[in-house]
Amino acid sequence: MVQRRTPHPDFPPQGGRGTLLSGARKEATPLHDVVVIGAGPGGSSAANFLARAGVKTLLLDKAEFPRDKVCGDGLTPQAIYWLDRLGCAEEVLATTKACLKECDLYIDCRHVLTGGFPDGTAYPDFAILLDRRRLDHILLQQAMRLGAHFEPRTVVRDIAVEADGVRVVAEQGRKLVEHRAQIAIGADGVASAASRAIGNVLKDGVLAVSLRAYYRGVRRNGAQIKVYFGRDYFPGYGWLFVDDEGFANVGLGYAFDRSFPLATSLGESFRRFLARELADELGGAERCGAVSGGSSAFYRPRRIVADRTMLVGDAGNQADPLNGGGIHKAMESAWFATEAAKAALAKGDFSAKTLSLYQTLWNDHIDLDWQTAELFLSIAKNPNLRDFCLFLLSQIGRLTMADRRFQDFCSGVFSGVIAQNLCLSPRALYDAFPKDPATWLDYLRGEGGLALGPFRLARGTIRSLVIAGAGMGRDPLTNVDWGLDAAKKLVQLVERQFAEAPRPWPPSVATAVRAKNFHSQGVERWQ
Repeated sequence: MVQRRTPHPDFPPQGGRGTLLSGARKEATPLHDVVVIGAGPGGSSAANFLARAGVKTLLLDKAEFPRDKVCGDGLTPQAIYWLDRLGCAEEVLATTKACLKECDLYIDCRHVLTGGFPDGTAYPDFAILLDRRRLDHILLQQAMRLGAHFEPRTVVRDIAVEADGVRVVAEQGRKLVEHRAQIAIGADGVASAASRAIGNVLKDGVLAVSLRAYYRGVRRNGAQIKVYFGRDYFPGYGWLFVDDEGFANVGLGYAFDRSFPLATSLGESFRRFLARELADELGGAERCGAVSGGSSAFYRPRRIVADRTMLVGDAGNQADPLNGGGIHKAMESAWFATEAAKAALAKGDFSAKTLSLYQTLWNDHIDLDWQTAELFLSIAKNPNLRDFCLFLLSQIGRLTMADRRFQDFCSGVFSGVIAQNLCLSPRALYDAFPKDPATWLDYLRGEGGLALGPFRLARGTIRSLVIAGAGMGRDPLTNVDWGLDAAKKLVQLVERQFAEAPRPWPPSVATAVRAKNFHSQGVERWQ
């Protein structure tokens, strides 16, 4: 049986050093239990979970809300689950103009498949679209309703961990203010001040940069999610997310690191993507505002826990390396961090050792999946393998169209709805792979029939591997280093797989019923 990814168990509470402060006397504020830096999905979720438990929580952000944030604006089934846990799902569902149960995949301008989210999991089988301006404001308001105190227009300049607490020095307008708490949770994004304060080096691994624009009046047939892979921007993808009213989020993201930097300007790639892939959809559409850019990191920071400090979401580089999704990961990590915070407050011990409960819970929940996704990204980031990866994706996509069970498995792995490490499990692959001879006959007919099909598949495989070998031969040292790194990640993953079987926890009866009821209510809204 395919093991399904499940949200988390209901854990019971169990029982670094920042930069030096300097400068003039700051305006002090009362002591809080927890100060959360950053009011995006991770920060507002952490404030929500803490405030509902009676924890005195201060939430800081450099912006005044509502504010814009570069993102694809897609809320996955996992994000919808967490919105339900946060008490925001009803408001979000009432606000969105798009509920989607299918996604279209294109590779090099060719439609490959239309797939949906698998059912039978603890999550709903649909996604929704909502811009971050409104989503983040809803999350923030809910945290404030539960008792969290919010300070906008607050730019954190300094963080110091001391024996009796953590001090956060920030700018509010033209004055410096000092906030004190027992624990600080950094949720301040990929350029996190909290991450720097506990000794992490930022942007020191695989990064993804993206450009996004909004369009009004897009040609569509109802709400749609379209994902585009192409040779010009792989590893990465383009997207068109459009709601029922023709309002669309259009974007392009690309992953790179120091060994394999950006080959061309992202702006130029974005312009080519719009002209090549979206000319029909955007014909007659009006762009709303300027093109905006953002970034994410897909490598493990040195630490996410230190004395009196924890990192969540993009501050801890916790977005999914396989699909780039960060919203639900931020909410998820916030839950685990707040469990550790509550345990530390109950014990009166705020050391890294006590707060490492967060690291333990997070690793137990996500580590195998994260290592699997990281391995795939490590392979895909090598531009010499671009043709082979796209050829393989095309064949997988065509096969999923012929077999719904295999489609559910592939879409579940890519979206993270089922455990991603299962794609390396021989038993799970055997269970998911098509076994009906008619499925394979249909697949081969699409390649030219029983006679030509195998030949064309072999030719495409050999051609893409020859291109890869020739490219690697032009820069052998870089590619040897890459190969050793990928092999190391594979060995570590295999060792972990053998050391402990994948353990996605089964949801409790209450959680399963709640997910099922929420799924039914959500679908009824859109019928």
